[in-house]
Amino acid sequence: MKKTLSILSIFLSVLSFAQGTRIIYEYKFASSLEKKDSLETELMYLDIKKDGSNFYSRQKFVSDSTRDAYFKKQIQMGSTNFNYRGGNSGKIGFSVSKSYPDFSVVLHTGIGNSRFSVKNEQPVVWKILPDKKKIDKFDVQKATADFGGRTWTVWFSQDFPFQDGPYKFYGLPGLILELEDATGTHSFKFVGSKKFDEVTKIEKEEIGSTRGGMVVKTFGVPGGKEIEVSEEQFRKQWKEYKNDPVKDTRQILSQGNMKLTLNIDGKIVTDPSEVLRAMEKNQKEEIKNNNNKIEPALYP
Repeated sequence: MKKTLSILSIFLSVLSFAQGTRIIYEYKFASSLEKKDSLETELMYLDIKKDGSNFYSRQKFVSDSTRDAYFKKQIQMGSTNFNYRGGNSGKIGFSVSKSYPDFSVVLHTGIGNSRFSVKNEQPVVWKILPDKKKIDKFDVQKATADFGGRTWTVWFSQDFPFQDGPYKFYGLPGLILELEDATGTHSFKFVGSKKFDEVTKIEKEEIGSTRGGMVVKTFGVPGGKEIEVSEEQFRKQWKEYKNDPVKDTRQILSQGNMKLTLNIDGKIVTDPSEVLRAMEKNQKEEIKNNNNKIEPALYP
């Protein structure tokens, strides 16, 4: 009888997870190698359903959901006067989607004004170690891997019926609860988990949006279409952007159907050449300061 109850308990547990589970992580990172001691923090979601998962920033999701709800309401009211000023979109703009059971992994990210979907071509090769401990109430085991230009240490738990984890990581016999690179400048720590019926209720109350469950795979400009590229093509795009971050804007301005105005220290600048110089300076400074990507192998 006890054995029957135990099997039933396990079945119900797995069934509840299969209905949809949100794993919550705290992501700590240093965006700049010069600021290793000043880690930034972002709350990240890993939404898991039977056919796959999505990993993304909570703040980015809230910002996009609020924006979508605003435009939907304005359109329903028949308004043509949009005055959306935006909000805090968070620090993390990328997301990662995985499909089950083949575990096809796709990175969704941007370079300049363009959005890309980059299919992962290098599987994670794990070395499972005998070390064990507890995280919260869960039993975990240690594993290591070299991936994306970093050496990673993880702790995974078989208490969850998933072989998934933060970012692109998967393939261990359990859910990754902690993940940290050897430099200590990128780490993910398990915060908690919720079933989707709880998630939907909370989001409707907090965001006032009809969105819930699995997150939309593309972020950024409303209606923006992603460009599917290989990892090598993405590296090429990144190199070109580093060398000339205002190339696209320059081409648009040369067509004469667009004008840009910048406010630089209180001075309104409208001259195209001066606008481009200011934009180029700003974007090159941003590239220089944001020099500690989570996957440096993609950003040569």
